Order: sequence, then C-alpha cells, then structure tokens
Amino acid sequence: MPSTTHNESRRARRRTTRAVSTIRTSGSGPIDVMVLDVSATGVQIVTPAQLSIGQEISIGLAGAGATRAFVARRDGDRYGCAFDAPIGPEAAERAFSNAPVIRLGQRAAAPAAGQGGADLRELYQQHSFWRVPIDAVLVMLGMIGLGVMGWLYLI
Repeated sequence: MPSTTHNESRRARRRTTRAVSTIRTSGSGPIDVMVLDVSATGVQIVTPAQLSIGQEISIGLAGAGATRAFVARRDGDRYGCAFDAPIGPEAAERAFSNAPVIRLGQRAAAPAAGQGGADLRELYQQHSFWRVPIDAVLVMLGMIGLGVMGWLYLI
C-alpha cells in the first residue's frame, strides 16, 4: 500500500496539468487517462476504465518518468492515486511541463540552439521506417483495390 497516509498526501502542493497520459494495471494493456493535477505524492486522473480502491497502477509522467501508484479514492470517473513513494517536488514540477502544445495544421517551432534538436532529428531518422506520407500509401492501396475489383469484374 502507499507509504503516506491520506492526510500527508493531501498536504503536497498540486499543479493543474490537464495532460494526457497512460496507466497500466496488472493483466491489462495500456489505458489512456487525463491527468487533472499532479503533486509529489500523487495524481488525480479521469478515465472511463473501472479501477478499484487499492488497485496498483503504473502511470507515465511525461518529463518525470513512470512511477507506481495506488488508487486511493474514486468519484465517478475521477480517481485520486497516491504514489508508492513520493517523487519529490522537482519531479512533480517537471511532470508534464515540457510537452509542446501544437495546434492542428501548424508546424512545431524548431528547438532553440543547444536544446538537442539535432539529436532528436537524428533519433527520428534512425527509428523512422515510414518515410512515405500515410496519405500517399492510402491512395496507392485504394488504386490497387480498384484495379483488383476491375479485374474481378472482367472475369
């Protein structure tokens, strides 16, 4: 169970995030959640998934890593989760703080000098196997499908 009591966990300074994250429970795949707030001792999440009080979860905190937590309370689809061990105020401040918000149809700003933009581009190139835009692939598959249907019609 969590190493902090209910009263101790409520004293930690909370920061509103409204960030998307993923949790994992034993015996299930990844579950998407919305993190409403985060503190050094826990998070408040929203998910349509059914979680039980006391259930162990692992939650990804962008910028601070993944950590183990336990469901401490439930109010409809909102859950309060207490970390197994506090993550510290620095990690709580880093959690979800560096996620860039980009509006659809706009390009992300280039990283400032010295922030590792070249490293990220190199990493993307090493791990990117879809170099053809997905819409070009879909058009090609549609053309092949039409060709096969036309060929079958002639038979």
